[in-house]
Amino acid sequence: MWEIDRSASRGLMATRGLYVFEHASALGNAPAHELFARVHVPELGDDKAPRKFADYAVEVATEAMSAGVTLHTLVG
Repeated sequence: MWEIDRSASRGLMATRGLYVFEHASALGNAPAHELFARVHVPELGDDKAPRKFADYAVEVATEAMSAGVTLHTLVG
């Protein structure tokens, strides 16, 4: 998605995770804020600073999903 736009602020960006919540209803089956809260990246601690992507741990809560909502992990 960044192949055409190589601006200075995005020159080294890469997609590392893509999580799509699919709803059975066109109006949605769960509020967006509840679904976004399922994707969590915990802090490393006060004495650590991330230096590379591998320093992060992306956690996605998949249990007890709202009825009619399906999670698709397209990149991750």
